[in-house]
Amino acid sequence: MHQNSEAKQPKETDEIKKKLESYAALHRRIDNQIERLENLEAVMGSISSPSFDGISGGGGDGTSKQERQVIQKVTLEETIRRMIADEDQERSELEALISEMEKPDEQTVLEMHYFDAANWWTVCAALHGSREDYDEHEQRYLKRTFKLHGSALQSLARIYRAKQEQG
Repeated sequence: MHQNSEAKQPKETDEIKKKLESYAALHRRIDNQIERLENLEAVMGSISSPSFDGISGGGGDGTSKQERQVIQKVTLEETIRRMIADEDQERSELEALISEMEKPDEQTVLEMHYFDAANWWTVCAALHGSREDYDEHEQRYLKRTFKLHGSALQSLARIYRAKQEQG
């Protein structure tokens, strides 16, 4: 058994794919934080438990549960605002690069998969679903979608590298 001692060579698309995946992860993270905020707001809006005279409801630091929840809510809202600003900037950069691509189908596969979080079947149906033989050969069209994604990454990587070299 021969072990390859050489490190795996990076692909030309690794950097741009990482950038796209990072954007998609940030988008998902924002959605999750919004869910957290909505959950916190629901808890804050629910009927509170009865208070008993003489029993402190604070957290030992002089703040009540409600005060801590308000602080948590404000902090979470600010975090979400910052994340959205970062997401907007990343998306603008990626959209500018994608707009320079020559093939509309390559643009679409990247936009749907990374911006819209569409699964591969959804992307495949959008690109090929109107073809007469789509239902009969959907697996073939799915493979074609994967190949298109690969060529789209290569196109975008070339554009990205050219922009970096320009400074």
